[in-house]
This record gives sequence, structure tokens and C-alpha cells, in this order.
Amino acid sequence: MLLTGLRAVMLVPYKSRNIDADLDPAKYILLNGSNGGPTQVNIQNLSATQNTQYGGDSAYIVIGSGSGQVSGSFNLLDFPFESLNNVLGYQTDEEGIAHHGNKTIAPYYAMYVLSHDKNGVPAWLGVPRVQFARGDVNPQSNTDNTTTSTDQLTWRGMNRADGDIFLQGSGQMGTTEAQFQKALFGKEVLTSLDGVGTPAVLEG
Repeated sequence: MLLTGLRAVMLVPYKSRNIDADLDPAKYILLNGSNGGPTQVNIQNLSATQNTQYGGDSAYIVIGSGSGQVSGSFNLLDFPFESLNNVLGYQTDEEGIAHHGNKTIAPYYAMYVLSHDKNGVPAWLGVPRVQFARGDVNPQSNTDNTTTSTDQLTWRGMNRADGDIFLQGSGQMGTTEAQFQKALFGKEVLTSLDGVGTPAVLEG
């Protein structure tokens, strides 16, 4: 499937770090062309390492079931400051200063990616359980042109209680966004990301 764009990314936090914890859709973070400006979501190591076992002087079986250590990176032009601190688990004091230290524990999120194919048919990618981290902060001096320092986070996926670690869906199969949300979140929690504006949290 040829994906030709990155329309939006939504992050929905879990209420706790327990593997069977519920999501808290009221605290979702929506990142799109008017908020955050996501430029790339990289998802890698989806498959387990394949090993060939030989017997009788020939390849007998290829072993590689299950998933790999699903991980990747997430690039944005301008991650809103408060949302960035929340995702990384930084503690913000009364003066609005974010603190990061040896007690920092980043929370778990479900990551929901909205893309589309070459014909504009929607496609969705989801990682049910991720934890984000940040390596570098790299402001640079301006020269003849203004130099910007964009945000890059790395993340690592974890299996949720039912064993899933990655989901993908496409309108090519007749799948709807509501159906994909139900598969990723357990229920449809937000109105469509495909529309204009901020989605509303559904009741119940």
C-alpha cells in the first residue's frame, strides 16, 4: 500500500501503567497541520528476526513467528510545550517549569496515525501501547536564514493484554475509521480525524 501523506497523529494516554488499564480519551493530544505539525512517523522492527534451521544439508524450516521489538521515531515541527512535557513524563511546577530527573517515568500512550493512499482513500496505523523518549535538544545560531530546532521523539511499543502490538487498516477494505478506532482503543472514543477541526470525545 502506497501511503502519500501524514494527515494527523493522535496520542491517547492510559490511566495507569497496568497492562489492563483503561485509556483516558478526554486527555488526548491531537497533532495535525494546525497543531504540532507532524512530519514523519517511523515504525520499524514489526517482524521477529527470521532464523533458518538446516537439516539434511538444506534449509528445513524458517523460524520467525510473532513480532519484533516494535519501535521508531516521531518527528514534529513544533510539539506544544505542555503536551510534550506530558508525553515525556516531565513534572511541571507552579511556575510552569518542567523538571526531568531520576524520578521521571514517561506514561504509556496509544498512538493513532491517519494517512491516505495515492487516491486519497484513508489509511490508519495504530500502536496500542507506546512509551516516548527524547534524546537531543539542538538549538542552533541563526546565520543568513533563521535556523529552527524541530522536535524528534523516539518510542518503543509494548504488547497490550491481548498480545497486539500493531494494527493497520484501510478504506480499500471497506473499513471505517470508527471500526479502526474500536480495534485500537476497544471502542470509538473520538469523532473522525478526517474532518476539519478538533474531534470531540464521545460519551460513554
